[in-house]
Amino acid sequence: MLDHAAARKVTVISAPAGSGKTCLLREWAAGPGQQLRLALVQVQRDEHDEQQFWLSLLDAVGHAEPPTATPDFNGPAMVDRVLSALRDAREPVALVIEDLHELNSPPALAQLTQLLAGLPPHAHAILTMRHDVRLRLHQLRLAGELAEIRAADLTFSEREPRQLLESSGIDLSAPGVALLHQRTEGWVAGLRLAVLSLAGHADPERFVAEFSGSDRTVAEYLIAEMLERRPVRGPRAAPAHLDPGPRQQRTGRRTDRTPGLGADPVGAGERQRVRRVAGR
Repeated sequence: MLDHAAARKVTVISAPAGSGKTCLLREWAAGPGQQLRLALVQVQRDEHDEQQFWLSLLDAVGHAEPPTATPDFNGPAMVDRVLSALRDAREPVALVIEDLHELNSPPALAQLTQLLAGLPPHAHAILTMRHDVRLRLHQLRLAGELAEIRAADLTFSEREPRQLLESSGIDLSAPGVALLHQRTEGWVAGLRLAVLSLAGHADPERFVAEFSGSDRTVAEYLIAEMLERRPVRGPRAAPAHLDPGPRQQRTGRRTDRTPGLGADPVGAGERQRVRRVAGR
């Protein structure tokens, strides 16, 4: 899907945590015959600073002049600078913006819409997010320039849990595999955590029959995800992201910042999945 999407201007990958968005991008970027140079940007948590966001984009696309913050920041002018850098690129470029749902700056989102609409023919943008953000993409959609990969595209099919179990050396009956898929709804993180719990379990069939969000590993994962979205004190391990190769660029910083009063620490899609998997 990503290979086909590269022929369009913009690709949106929107799915809850643990769906495999970053894994998908990593495998695609390392695939054979990959011709696009990746310019990677990681949006900071609860980012309100439109200037910092655009400086990260400008740095990622390889602008000739090192970007610096200024008191008289001009958003539209920065959009033009990024587009100019993309037009001057000597090879096809994929601008990858991860965790766009963390961008809480309406002006920056409006400017990003302008950037996406004006991308040159040899540039492609890939936006990952846990839930949809307020981008005006309807014109791109109508023009056939928007590709969308959703949670339903990333969930495991009924046969894939069997492959995952077999690769981990776990023997489970066909009804057990079907029940595990049903309980997790194909959620990749839930299946992976179930496999970790099943390894060495004395009675795998019984475990699957009782498997739910009350299982310790799943509960710990969900709790960790919720805490990851809330302010914490003290040092915290940074999450793993795309590992850029020699021809790839990456920028962006990630710091602990207190969300605004209106911030939702857990997205609606994640809450619904938690209720379904954990609240049985």
